[in-house]
Amino acid sequence: MNSNILNKNFVFLDIDVKNQTEAFKFLADQAAALKLILVKDKKFLIEGFEKREQEGSTGFEDGFAIPHARIAQIKKAAILVLRFKKAIDWKSMDDKPTKIAIALLIPDGPSGDEHLAILSDVALKLMNEEFKKLMKSAKTPTQILKAFEIKKEEVKHDVAPPKTESLNIVGITACVVGIAHTYMAEERMLSEVPKMGYNIRIETQGSKGIGTQLTQKEIDAADLVIFATDVDIDKERFVGKKFYQTKVSDAIKNPQAVVNNAIAKGYVIEANKGSFDNKNSMAKVKAKVGVLQHILAGISYMIPIIVLGGICLAFSIGLAKAIWGPSAGTAGPMIPGPDGKLIQDPNIFYPWGPLAVLDKIGGVAFALMIPILAGFIANSIAGRAAIAPAMVGAFIGNDAGKFMPLPGMDAVQTPTGFIGAIIAGLLVGYFVRWVNTWNVPKSIRPAMPIFFIPLTAGIGISLIFIYVIGGPIGFVMEKFSNAIKEAYQSGTIGLGLGLGLGIVLGAMAGFDMGGPINKIAFVTSSALITAGIQQPMGAMAAGIPVAPLAMGISTLVFPRYYNKDEKGLGIAAIIMGMIGISEGAIPFAIRDPRRAIVCNVLGSAVAGGIAGAFLITDAAAHGGPIVAILGAVPYGLDTLWYFMAVAIGVTVTVLSYGLWMKLESGAEKSVREAHNIHITVLRNDKNDKIEEIKAEINNIKHADKLAKKETGNDVKSTAKIESLKAQIVEIKENFKTVVLKNKAIMKEIETNEKTAIKNHKNDMKLEFGKINENSKAEKSTIKDIKNNKEKLDKLSDIKEQQRENKLAVRAKYHQEFVDRYNQQIVA
Repeated sequence: MNSNILNKNFVFLDIDVKNQTEAFKFLADQAAALKLILVKDKKFLIEGFEKREQEGSTGFEDGFAIPHARIAQIKKAAILVLRFKKAIDWKSMDDKPTKIAIALLIPDGPSGDEHLAILSDVALKLMNEEFKKLMKSAKTPTQILKAFEIKKEEVKHDVAPPKTESLNIVGITACVVGIAHTYMAEERMLSEVPKMGYNIRIETQGSKGIGTQLTQKEIDAADLVIFATDVDIDKERFVGKKFYQTKVSDAIKNPQAVVNNAIAKGYVIEANKGSFDNKNSMAKVKAKVGVLQHILAGISYMIPIIVLGGICLAFSIGLAKAIWGPSAGTAGPMIPGPDGKLIQDPNIFYPWGPLAVLDKIGGVAFALMIPILAGFIANSIAGRAAIAPAMVGAFIGNDAGKFMPLPGMDAVQTPTGFIGAIIAGLLVGYFVRWVNTWNVPKSIRPAMPIFFIPLTAGIGISLIFIYVIGGPIGFVMEKFSNAIKEAYQSGTIGLGLGLGLGIVLGAMAGFDMGGPINKIAFVTSSALITAGIQQPMGAMAAGIPVAPLAMGISTLVFPRYYNKDEKGLGIAAIIMGMIGISEGAIPFAIRDPRRAIVCNVLGSAVAGGIAGAFLITDAAAHGGPIVAILGAVPYGLDTLWYFMAVAIGVTVTVLSYGLWMKLESGAEKSVREAHNIHITVLRNDKNDKIEEIKAEINNIKHADKLAKKETGNDVKSTAKIESLKAQIVEIKENFKTVVLKNKAIMKEIETNEKTAIKNHKNDMKLEFGKINENSKAEKSTIKDIKNNKEKLDKLSDIKEQQRENKLAVRAKYHQEFVDRYNQQIVA
């Protein structure tokens, strides 16, 4: 074994931990001490292990587990071996406690790919009895290392003589990460199935890529196809074959039972019963994929476009206004024309200058943002055949000029924005999913994803936007616009009305961050500037930056609730907010719409209301602090009131959002936090059980259909299906009951917890003070480090250790209540 991956310093015997959570904490502490990760990155490693466990337990049989995490923060691949003093629960395949954990740490990226084969081979050692025996009996780390040197057993299994009707079986094994389960399932299937007298060939789709790929000849000769997979695998090659799907863990636990179930419950894969397209075979299958998950999948593809476009626009617009004044464009300054309207200065005009080009790039990126969101929402639902029509529909939905006004209605001014993109993605996605269930002749099947689906879905969704969605949006926009315009043009604006209209404009600015509601207010306010009425844009300019600034700042103020990628988006959102690009908040709003949108509207309304009450004016059709910095908001008291309005609005959103998250999540190490974690686990278990029952129902329906084809009789297992559906209802009701009971338990214990914490408040402050003093002393030693990178790493480690020490103090005072909750909760 490569000493860089495993050596005696990576082996820890007789570790005293009580549960899996403590084991992960121990692994993170040791990984940091061994310089495999930075101290500040321990939480990311723990999250990596926990995320993998949520996808399926890494606990195997005979007291072994192979937890693994692949994250960017790991500096180099490594294997850490833990043998526990007392076996702990790991939700293992044999339901027995785990004594030994072989933890695999893999860097995310090319450096990690180099070690995946080695790490996968480690997992296969659990099939070796001699290896397991030595791992359990070893007295020293050196003996553990010797166990890893044992070569793979070359065991000749007793193979039953071929049956009279021997089956040719082909299969695919694939787990979520592709490191351990994939190859262990292959080993078990190849060793156990021949004992039944059947021929078997297995293709693996794991960390090493596609291994021992099935040939078309082998597939043609197969009588039975078995997928032991936890990921989505394309079935295109197996149309017409009897098929059975199971979990990879089932193939490891009892491969012969899997084969028997496949023979009894398998069904024939018919044309068009799977996806028409060839999706990424390693894409993770969600236990329960709802609408929100599909939207989040689209967001993940849209985020790079938001960052690219936002930064380009922010930089070009900001610098142009700094150089040529607040009314300038990116091609040069603007001057009053003959009719008083601003026009491009012909003497200073740089249409191909760097700022104008950046502006063009940013504009294109933002134009693509909406179709990309729609396309990949649809892709998440129905595969790549749905991408093109969804993108076309969203593109049309983002161009108000393509909407047909309803009779008697003026031309539509506002596009549907990202709300339209979500509508397009969902409609097209579910339509294509439905089309994928059609039973069409095999001869025309290849034409479906490249001809029929793009035409029907693309034209259909486009017509919906042109004739159905666009008109009503334009009608509503016109009503809002006229109401706001008449209010300001009436000349009756005072403190009260200015406050009220400012609140409305600010709320609209924060509601959908560049969407139709935002655009209604923005277009109206922009139009009023040309009429000499600049107060509406003043309120808009204050409301526009609140959402992106607040969401960005909240990642800094409440880092506990955000992952690394979201924190990076937070910085981008702050930059966009400074330049008045509200789209920077979109990922946060879609990530957590219930809380984020409410808090964004609240803060934006406050900012708009303050600006409206003080009758702040803005001469530029733009928002964000940049307009005040560059003089579009008159310098003087107006500037002060403007910045005050934005600052108060941002503060309101940050605090309301952060406190809302804290209230629902609970303080760190508290009973409420333990309750939320427990409920999440129960919810995932519930969803898994329901999906298993649904899969069984589908298998029964397929079996009935197959039997009808073979016998000609209408076979329906109605009673059994109804019984399974009743089980689903019962599982849901039981979950609700357990949640209510556990919530009541939590609230009762939480009352005592709050009293105890209040009584120990001074003790905690003293301990926190000592931790702060120790950290301050450690920071003083950084002055002696000459390398800047080492200084930053050391400072980061000190800060992270300071936080962990404080969490340990909190845990000490909360633990007795958490333990009490864990003892009383209903499983």
